[in-house]
Amino acid sequence: MIEIEEAIGQVESLYRAVTGKDIPHAETPYASIPAEKDPVSHVQEQMDRLLFALGETAPMGHTAARTWMPTLALWESDDELLLAVDLPGVQRDHLDVSVQAGVLVITGSRPPQVATNQHRLRVVERPLGPFRRVVPLPPGLRTAEMTAQIRDGVLEVRIPRDSAQAPRAVPVA
Repeated sequence: MIEIEEAIGQVESLYRAVTGKDIPHAETPYASIPAEKDPVSHVQEQMDRLLFALGETAPMGHTAARTWMPTLALWESDDELLLAVDLPGVQRDHLDVSVQAGVLVITGSRPPQVATNQHRLRVVERPLGPFRRVVPLPPGLRTAEMTAQIRDGVLEVRIPRDSAQAPRAVPVA
């Protein structure tokens, strides 16, 4: 339950940072989470949807280029958090990785493929253009020591964990 409260706190902080306003109050404190969903995954999905929607609006009412969200895998150990983000065709200079208010933000652009030998592109199933992926981070990470490298189309982000904050198994009595 603490993980959910922390995630909700992060969403509330993000809302305040983006809008400059407090969260509107409702009769029920939070929207219900469907029983068939993992609560942490559900909050992550909602946060991704919120940030994706915010990324599509540009200043002065203009519409920004549609962004896409790359897929990722996330592993954690007692020592670190490891993210692998699939970004085939993305060059290092078209990529930005940062941490803002406890949230990992990965942005960049995959350029369109250039036709060769007078071939014309007929079908593209991979998304092109700007992308954005946002990952709320758990507490206890040393983000100042984060490393990132792209190799073979996969961005690897490693964030060391503060040893005092490592997840621990609780013995069952």
